[in-house]
Amino acid sequence: MFCSIGGFFARQGYLHFKTKKEKKLRCLSQTEGKIVSIHSMRMQRRQAYFPTYEYGVNGEEISVEIHFGITVCQYQRGDQVKIWYYPNDPKSSYIDGYKEDTVSSVGCLILGSIAV
Repeated sequence: MFCSIGGFFARQGYLHFKTKKEKKLRCLSQTEGKIVSIHSMRMQRRQAYFPTYEYGVNGEEISVEIHFGITVCQYQRGDQVKIWYYPNDPKSSYIDGYKEDTVSSVGCLILGSIAV
């Protein structure tokens, strides 16, 4: 039981860092986008913020909701942001300068590895 739960959390931490690195290597084209909404969720004593951004590539409007929240609201609705995207799959993108909270991913990776 500890192995399966620990493995799950260690995998989540690992996948976060792997995905982040892959996007930095693949997403080499850039465009301008804007923050269209920011969802928030109360988590114990902190508030987590999940921005949604939109940008256009080849006449197609793409909307992306970030599922890994941050505890400091870095953007406001309507803010213009620089978007890096993968030309072969424009939906694969990230916001230039987005400060992700990596503490929880590191915690998952370490504690999950210990549990295994």
